[in-house]
Amino acid sequence: MAFRFALAPLLRLRQSIERQRALALQEASLRVSRTQETLAHLDRFLANSAQSDSASLAAGRTAAELQFADLCRDNLQRFRQDLQSNIRKLELLRQQAAGEYQQAYREREVLDTLRVRQRRVYQQEQLRRQQREVDSVFLLQRWHRRD
Repeated sequence: MAFRFALAPLLRLRQSIERQRALALQEASLRVSRTQETLAHLDRFLANSAQSDSASLAAGRTAAELQFADLCRDNLQRFRQDLQSNIRKLELLRQQAAGEYQQAYREREVLDTLRVRQRRVYQQEQLRRQQREVDSVFLLQRWHRRD
């Protein structure tokens, strides 16, 4: 008779939940990473913009153009603040997803450990049964030889 783990359906459910939580954590991490990347691009753009404005001023740019560039930079700074706020929110969601994944991992690991233990006990019992059979055969052969 082959080993059968009575809680196998529950183990499969826990494995599925763990996979779902891992995917959710991966998605949350990806969102944080993408938003941080957008922020880094924006910071580089703002730094380059400030340098080009000072060069444009020396090249004879009009005051209206400089004022418009300054207004655009102010809007980009507000967008930057929004991105930073969004990153903080996404980090919290990522931490929550990490906690949910760790919980799902622990719940699955408990069942997996139980399955391994039960399988080990089953295998030991199988070995004992086989040894008893070998012993019985040996005793029967010995008994027949005495006759």
